Amino acid sequence: MLGMCYKQEVEKRRIPFQNDSDTQAKIAKAAKWLCGDYKVGLLLYGTIGSGKTTLAKAICNLIGILYNSAISSDRKAVYRVSALALAKNVADDPAYFNKLKNQDLLFIDDIGTEPASVKSWGNEYSPVTELIYARYDRQLFTIISSNLKDEDFGDRYGERIADRLEEMFERLHYQNKSYRK
Repeated sequence: MLGMCYKQEVEKRRIPFQNDSDTQAKIAKAAKWLCGDYKVGLLLYGTIGSGKTTLAKAICNLIGILYNSAISSDRKAVYRVSALALAKNVADDPAYFNKLKNQDLLFIDDIGTEPASVKSWGNEYSPVTELIYARYDRQLFTIISSNLKDEDFGDRYGERIADRLEEMFERLHYQNKSYRK
């Protein structure tokens, strides 16, 4: 089912789905993570255009389908936000930030593209860092995509966050070239 959701995400952009071995392996690992007793987070990271966001969206869509079907009385969806939108809205709308902290299911796209800190009315925020701390403390389902390399997480967010990412997130590393070319 996850493979079908992935294919649909690709075809939505009017490009042909490439069912190569790397894509199949990533889908299989993500499906195993979804169905198993693993860490509460999934970190998709690596090269630009390699399918990280597409896989995250496919997971979100699959969860939406399963939770909003006739077999489930619970209605759930994965709340999606880009790191840039997070940084833009966090300082001006504390209720929005609290909403993100408390979402049962959250997907943060493209961490590492946002400003490291945001200032508002004399206060300085580090939105991604603060959000990861909050979600780590509550062990909430979180998917993150990023173009950062392993060593970049510590450089960008500090060793404390890098350590929490290690504990909280299963990792899928992307090394293949961009599908956009």
